[in-house]
Amino acid sequence: MRWWIRSLAVGAAVGFAVGLIVGGTLGRVFMRVLFLAKHDTLGIETAMGAIIGDFTAGGTLFICAFGAGMGILLGLSYVCVRALMPARIRWRATIFVVAATGLMLARMINDNREDFAVVPVTLSIFLMVGAVVVTATPVPLLVERFAPDRERRPGPVANAAVGIGVLAIVAYAATAVASVYG
Repeated sequence: MRWWIRSLAVGAAVGFAVGLIVGGTLGRVFMRVLFLAKHDTLGIETAMGAIIGDFTAGGTLFICAFGAGMGILLGLSYVCVRALMPARIRWRATIFVVAATGLMLARMINDNREDFAVVPVTLSIFLMVGAVVVTATPVPLLVERFAPDRERRPGPVANAAVGIGVLAIVAYAATAVASVYG
């Protein structure tokens, strides 16, 4: 029980720190890049209530808080699913980053669908994928550094479940991306 509590605490702390620092910073920078890519969007209100082109402390704090919250979810999710994933950390990290990117991308697209009518779609998707990949990549590495998993070898059923799950997530993300181009 202590091992699980420690692992969950490390996952939440790592996720919080990475989400706040990396995700929050990249989110703010990438939103600025989107504005600079299409100046005629100045003053338009986004689906989340932000005004395009306004660089405010409140907006920055919101993006950082959003990044921290999503980071906590990333860290806790990794701790909870790592037992099913392959034993080698490289495979584990790769599978985790692909799955996290697919889920986050689809979620962000679905929550902000109206914004794709005014922002450059391909650039937006590229920046979202980049932000999630760069934010999610250190999570498994840091969690394994501070709260290593027990030695285990998941069997073929666990491998199949992970493979099917990742394929489903990729399909979910692909349909979300296709919906903004359609």
